[in-house]
Amino acid sequence: MKTKLFILLFIVSSMSHAQERYRIQYNYKTDLFTYFKLDKSNKIIDTLENPKFKRNSLIEIKLINVNPFAVKIKTDVKEEEIHATGSQGFNFSNLLGGISSAAGGDLKLNVANLPSNNKLFQQASASRGENISNAFTQLNTVAINVDALKKSMIADLSNPNLDKATILQNLRKAASIQEDARIADPNQNFHIYISSLKKIVNEDAEALAYKISDIKNEMEQLMTENKSVTRGELLGQNVSYTSMEKLIANLKESSNWTAENLTKIEELYSALEASSFEQTYDYEITADKVNLELQFVQSEFTTKNDTDGSDNGAAALATLKTRHIKLLAKGGFKINTSVALTLNNFKSKSYDYFIDENGVIGSEANNYFTPNLSTMINFYPVIGENINFGGSFGVSIPISDAVNGINYLFGPSLILGSKSRIALSGGLAYGPVKKLTNGLNVGDPTVFNDVNSFTKNVYEFGFYFGISFSIFNLN
Repeated sequence: MKTKLFILLFIVSSMSHAQERYRIQYNYKTDLFTYFKLDKSNKIIDTLENPKFKRNSLIEIKLINVNPFAVKIKTDVKEEEIHATGSQGFNFSNLLGGISSAAGGDLKLNVANLPSNNKLFQQASASRGENISNAFTQLNTVAINVDALKKSMIADLSNPNLDKATILQNLRKAASIQEDARIADPNQNFHIYISSLKKIVNEDAEALAYKISDIKNEMEQLMTENKSVTRGELLGQNVSYTSMEKLIANLKESSNWTAENLTKIEELYSALEASSFEQTYDYEITADKVNLELQFVQSEFTTKNDTDGSDNGAAALATLKTRHIKLLAKGGFKINTSVALTLNNFKSKSYDYFIDENGVIGSEANNYFTPNLSTMINFYPVIGENINFGGSFGVSIPISDAVNGINYLFGPSLILGSKSRIALSGGLAYGPVKKLTNGLNVGDPTVFNDVNSFTKNVYEFGFYFGISFSIFNLN
């Protein structure tokens, strides 16, 4: 039992090692296919042009420069028996087109909100107003750049025409716009860059909040000490005080918003670092003809982050492009049947015998072609889709009044076509011919009145030519 198992494993191992390997590489960015032949270690040993693959070969379909954030791949394999836009980089100015509106809206750090024209505020903060204004401007710029960096990164990740290296390059280039001596270099370590930026935003926001609180406390003290104020001044003091409280709340909200953006950027960067822009599929070609369809559709990430106002449901179904890989197998063995019309000839081996009016045996040579209706079995190795060479074996019955028996046919054949095949064949015919019995020869007198009384059917070799039409496959 162990010996049989060892032999079986040896045979399977030998077949596995004999399996040929190929790679079909598709570059999404250049839209080009390249064909390679591989060795047993999957190393490229040759580049091929319009190849035909040996049957049962292992085909590696390798897709490169496919952005997994922007593109989702759907594959469909159809097996058939043949005999049965440019890259776009990061544009920082486009993303900063709405800075002025953002500064006065979402960021809530517009310096104009400060009540600097109020007499009481001028008394309390005249010495620090300029510093606070500069600090607000700096924090505002950081928040704007971080928001732009996030939008830029999402835009690049959603662009199917950008490869991984380009996205990383654009990201680091955009991050380098942030100017602050305390910020780490994003080109050296992007994670440290994000951490340093988070720290700066947090520290600057706390420092600003402390300064504003200090001014607010001074305002409270001045409001308490200054009793001789007009009604209008009192109203202005209350408005200024309320504005200061709102400014502190907005400052906290803005710093949290910037921190969230930085966290999102770091998450996307980590996902980008870990992502692969290559996908590989293995396929063993067993069919005669294979059509592998690659459908590149818009990804869920792109649909989720679509901000152009389009319908996400429709966008999820958007097909970016479809490509087809056609594989044609060579080798293997085919057997199919066909109905044929053949012409059989036995030359000098076949005669028609008769008895003349003098009772003498006579003969006529059947050296002509006799039409036969035949059934053929065609067998051949697959060389091409429309032309193949092989052999044919069949049986035939003469189309005549006198049928002596079945003829057996065997010979080479030329098979033309794929779905509807025509086989041209010729070769040996082995069939019945009449022979004289009882030692009689042509020219001998006989007392018999019936030719069948002194003849019998004997099988002899001849030859045939024929054309057959396929009707169905046996395998």
